[in-house]
Amino acid sequence: MLPFLLLPLLLVRHGNRLDSNLLLAETSQKIMENKDQLKVERIGGFGGFGLPGSHLKSMGNISIADLPPDDLHQINRLFQGNIHLNAPKTDGFRYRITMWIGDTLKTIEVPEENVPVSIRNSVKDTLE
Repeated sequence: MLPFLLLPLLLVRHGNRLDSNLLLAETSQKIMENKDQLKVERIGGFGGFGLPGSHLKSMGNISIADLPPDDLHQINRLFQGNIHLNAPKTDGFRYRITMWIGDTLKTIEVPEENVPVSIRNSVKDTLE
């Protein structure tokens, strides 16, 4: 949240005003510089993983090249919206998956049941 509060201050560098689109593009690239990776976050559940105010974080990265072909196909279908999503379970986990599609950083959020096992296994829990 703090970076977004400082955004107006960051738009001025050495007396020159920067284009806000350029700054947002730079920020997106810093978030995920490797375009061959998926960023995976597990959120929700009984413990409220990853939700605002939570000290429990479940995150991981996985190389697209390391995905089994069936899992890659399923992820592509999820990003295209060509798959029926299961109804979320009460206190169930959701996965927020981010990847580069062309030159655009895209993020989807899906119920755990729709996420391939190889991607679920990339997530590690941390306490912050």
